[in-house]
Amino acid sequence: MIVENIKDVNFPDRLKDSVAVLKIDSGIPDWEIGLHQHEYGQLMATISGLITVSTEKGIWVVPPKTAIWIPANTPHSPTGVGISTCHVVFILQNIFYSNDCQIIQVSDFLSALLKRAELIHPNYAINSTDAHLMQVLVDEIINAPQQWLYLPLPKDKRLKIISNALLHQPYLKTSLAEWASICCISERSLTRVFKEETKLSLNNWRRRLHIILALQLLNDGHSISYIANELGYVSDSSFITMFKKTMKYSPKKFYIECMNEENKG
Repeated sequence: MIVENIKDVNFPDRLKDSVAVLKIDSGIPDWEIGLHQHEYGQLMATISGLITVSTEKGIWVVPPKTAIWIPANTPHSPTGVGISTCHVVFILQNIFYSNDCQIIQVSDFLSALLKRAELIHPNYAINSTDAHLMQVLVDEIINAPQQWLYLPLPKDKRLKIISNALLHQPYLKTSLAEWASICCISERSLTRVFKEETKLSLNNWRRRLHIILALQLLNDGHSISYIANELGYVSDSSFITMFKKTMKYSPKKFYIECMNEENKG
């Protein structure tokens, strides 16, 4: 099924089939679906543009060639940055052992399966060719390589002071000592608790935030100079070095290779 307007997406309370696929081909820029949850699992695979998904545990960024698995009964809010299109797969069974969201890589084969599955009509027969194809799709999702494009959010009230400040002012260059003073905690305790809650050091968390924001700004068509300035880097080259070290590509090459799929097709 293909839906041309994000506002027309109808998330059913119950699935008629064990697996269902639709394509959201929205011409609406910067769309957002408010916090909600389903009684079944959901995969969102970005075709073009950029999609982010927020939960109480963190923020996931989903560029083209990747998808996010959202377990059943997980409150989440997806957002499309710019003109974003995606495939959505609804699956009754919990296909992963973890109850957390996961980012997976979408291979060319998985992408082709999604394109074929979007044409399948609801209420297909259990032993039909369509049902077998849907099972192949599920197997491919389960075995897809996982990605890390995720920003965990701390729960500790003191640490939320830091995360909220950086989410709203990512250019801040506040030192560890200054944050410790603001949060009324020792530097050593701040370092330990932040790592326990996010599995990242404060510096690595800040870099990961910058990657997520940079991907959004790239998708909006902003220049490298603009992005570097917005994120508080002293020069374009320092920002490019950080991005390349993390993503294995320069920002421009990553955009061309990974985020501009629809134009390439």
